[in-house]
Amino acid sequence: MIYLISQTENGQVFKCPTCKLIHFEYKNLNFNFTNKEYLFFKNYFLKIDGDYWEITNANSYYKRKILIPAGGNNFNILLNKKELLELKDLFTKPQINHKTPLSMFNCNFSNN
Repeated sequence: MIYLISQTENGQVFKCPTCKLIHFEYKNLNFNFTNKEYLFFKNYFLKIDGDYWEITNANSYYKRKILIPAGGNNFNILLNKKELLELKDLFTKPQINHKTPLSMFNCNFSNN
């Protein structure tokens, strides 16, 4: 049974006991991590100073000024300050009872 770890309006973190991976979903992004990878990813985002990057990239053509490299030179995650704060909330929110099955949270999953 899959268990929900944390959830916000636009994202969720859950762990599958079968594959033993932590699945991170935020808006249209999905990452599947080992415990070690998830902790690295989480700690990386928690250290990002959104104000600094919004000022530094103020003249960028992108609408979202916080650019996070992901998977090489040709893919970036773009966030605004509000989205970064929601991600940090997703990572720091008190843990939900791990005994509660994910199906109780009205989530639909497909095999795609």
